[in-house]
Amino acid sequence: MNCAEAASLHNASSIIIIPALEPPPALVKYVQALRERGFQRIVVVDDGSSPASAGIFASLAELRECVVLRHEVNRGKGAALKTALRHCLQQGWQEVYCRVIMVDADGQHAVEDVCGMARASAEHPDAYVLGIRDFNQKIVPARSRFGNRLTSGAFHLLYGRYLRDTQTGLRALPASLWRWATEVAGDRFEYETNCLVQAMKQGIPMAEMPIQTLYFDKNAGTHYRTLRDSWPIFKVLISHLGTYSLAGALSAVAALAAFAWTDLVWLRGTGPAGRIFAASIVSAAVGSLTRLLLHWLFRVRTERNMTDATAKYYLLIAGQMLASYLVVLAIHSATGWTAVWVKLVADIVLAIIGYQIHPRWLFKGEH
Repeated sequence: MNCAEAASLHNASSIIIIPALEPPPALVKYVQALRERGFQRIVVVDDGSSPASAGIFASLAELRECVVLRHEVNRGKGAALKTALRHCLQQGWQEVYCRVIMVDADGQHAVEDVCGMARASAEHPDAYVLGIRDFNQKIVPARSRFGNRLTSGAFHLLYGRYLRDTQTGLRALPASLWRWATEVAGDRFEYETNCLVQAMKQGIPMAEMPIQTLYFDKNAGTHYRTLRDSWPIFKVLISHLGTYSLAGALSAVAALAAFAWTDLVWLRGTGPAGRIFAASIVSAAVGSLTRLLLHWLFRVRTERNMTDATAKYYLLIAGQMLASYLVVLAIHSATGWTAVWVKLVADIVLAIIGYQIHPRWLFKGEH
């Protein structure tokens, strides 16, 4: 099979989903161009557009194999995407097609890039594929550049993976994840961010493909409102931090209590080197087991690939324990300060460092 035949096959096995609110007339020609490139099934969702757009949707509905679904009132981009996915599932298309490709209606996604997404999804059949724009280009509006850098930085800080374009609307989703995507919370722009968060939490592979960066009239056609829509997105990003921090705080309390009991009660009166070393081991064991239990209860991570993850996890814990032991022993021996209080401060610093290492290395093979 030559490259052209392979590309045609990838396109034919893809469904295009386009959420649309007050779309431009050019959407009709855009869909026709997609059809000419071999995309045989296209689902457009009219998300409560005004009567002025009725002619555009009527023209789309006349195109062969183009389905137009409608929300009577505007429900948001996330709701529109889920409406299209539910329609695909109800039609049983998950048994026929390999993927859906989500495309914005404003013309910012070049047809060539949509074809590229079909190819990238075929190369990563289990992955959630993101089309990545270059925000360093001069044509990018300042608010778009700022918003993307803010959310990309927050995602990197909180989840340990740097995604160059967290707000991209060009995404490919394999058929195995369609039902999953309908169950992700969110109805508006925060839905797409929530999909990224849930993919990270559940160990779903993600892949990135560079695409063209296209903006028209400084992105005047976008329905994204910086203040109104950014806050829900930011709330999605920080929501997971609450459960992660709670698990960390509770496990830290358990670890410190175990250290104090070993140091001040069980081995009281023995030499500081052996006593603090034993207390460090007991503390690390209690703290790590408590954290793993709480992560499971809070679904911070799922059990997916847990065997490999647990091995790496305990290597990380062993390194932190050794570092904590050496710091506590050195300061306690030099100053005579109570080892428990020294450990409290030392472990706070090590926890911050460990939080940065944990998601980047612990689950590195899943991304």
